[in-house]
Amino acid sequence: MSEENNVVITALTIQRTAFILIALAAVAVLCKKTLSPGRARIRQIDHTLQSISFDCDQTAVYVGDEVQATPVARPRNADVSYTWEIADDGILGVRDGRIVALKSGSTLLGTSSGNLSAQIKVTAKYKPLPPESTLPPLYYEKLMIANYKNTLGADFVPKNLMKIPDNYTAEGYFGLYATEEAFAAYKKMYMDMYHEIKCRMHIISAYRSYAKQSELYNKAVQKYMDLGRSSTEARFLALGTTQTPGNSEHQLGCTIDVSNANNTDHDYHDTPEGKWLAENCYKYGFIIRYPADKEDITRIKYEPWHIRYVGVHHATYMYVNNLCLEEYIDLQKEAETAANDYALENPATVD
Repeated sequence: MSEENNVVITALTIQRTAFILIALAAVAVLCKKTLSPGRARIRQIDHTLQSISFDCDQTAVYVGDEVQATPVARPRNADVSYTWEIADDGILGVRDGRIVALKSGSTLLGTSSGNLSAQIKVTAKYKPLPPESTLPPLYYEKLMIANYKNTLGADFVPKNLMKIPDNYTAEGYFGLYATEEAFAAYKKMYMDMYHEIKCRMHIISAYRSYAKQSELYNKAVQKYMDLGRSSTEARFLALGTTQTPGNSEHQLGCTIDVSNANNTDHDYHDTPEGKWLAENCYKYGFIIRYPADKEDITRIKYEPWHIRYVGVHHATYMYVNNLCLEEYIDLQKEAETAANDYALENPATVD
């Protein structure tokens, strides 16, 4: 081959090589532009939890309802699992896997995930009655009752029983007990009565166990049988003054029988002590448990000496509205229904 031809072939080879190199460089630039945004997007995807919080610092809920408080994770697509923390004050609790309000008050509800946490203040309220309602406002404070259709178990014993000091009992009556709350109210009433009318009351009966009530009832039945009554008649007549075991409020520990001497009778309401008691006992949280005009409801004959502690607010409502306990509890149930209906249209709010 001639020298001239060699030169031409070499030049062509160089041109082709340069073209290939330029093409490869162009492809590399194009690939770089295509891949760079992808690499940037991958760097921005981060599922690490950075913080948790609540949208607000407090919320309100009605007693019995579920707490509505949703924590917010940042970033929002973070992989998070919450652990809830409830204070031991009894205001909140867990029911059927839900956090609900158990009683009124303010508390803190906390949540955490890993080493991050957040808290929210929760105010629990009892459902209010409609503004125009005259029903018992403390419908949610359930009062225990023992009567002909509400029976206490043989093993029921009230909490906080205390021995009544002997100087408050009638002569010959020892070892009587009552709940601490009931006796504290009685003691104040006793002192005020003496300061106002210079008369003293004497306790002749208070807490009775199921076994003791059985003894008293059987004794009453036997008395009528000794008078020639049949067993059925005797049991019916005994119920006029003595409840069957489990149906006596004395088993509750907040019921007290009083006297102006060593015994009581149905003339007690005519004594200075009986009159003062009927007019003033509600101020101390007591009611005359078996009023004269409510015998058809209580099924117990009038007992002006028999008082039951229920608390000042309840006693005042019953006194003002001339109600016996059975009637009052029925009104409490009506009030609860009215409050539930009202709450449906009026959600709890933070004051």
